[in-house]
Amino acid sequence: MSAKDKLDNLQAMAHSTEETSYFKVLTQEELDERRETLTENYIKISDLEAEKKQITENIKAQQKPMQVENMELLTTLKTKSERIEGILYHVDDQESGMMNSYDVNGDFISSRRLKPNERQGSMFKLNQISQ
Repeated sequence: MSAKDKLDNLQAMAHSTEETSYFKVLTQEELDERRETLTENYIKISDLEAEKKQITENIKAQQKPMQVENMELLTTLKTKSERIEGILYHVDDQESGMMNSYDVNGDFISSRRLKPNERQGSMFKLNQISQ
């Protein structure tokens, strides 16, 4: 009997019909097909996960320099100053007892009190000691 004849007979004998979901027992061939599809899907998913990991690593590598720069900018904005690598010129002011620091452009950077070993003795004290 053909599939069409089977369907015609079922429709003729049926008391009623219902559209629903149900479980059908599969043949060994159908089970093997499903296993093959499952295996192919797992392989594809594995490949996609590896690709996703690589893409994520690339994105993180691109983000890293910007994140480092952002942290530096945040620190700069918080402290209202910026860390610079360069030469500072320290000029002592014996009268005020201060050491003033200047950058290569001659811009004032900071000042501090003179350390005891940076202080020059007065001529009067030197004369008293030598006599």
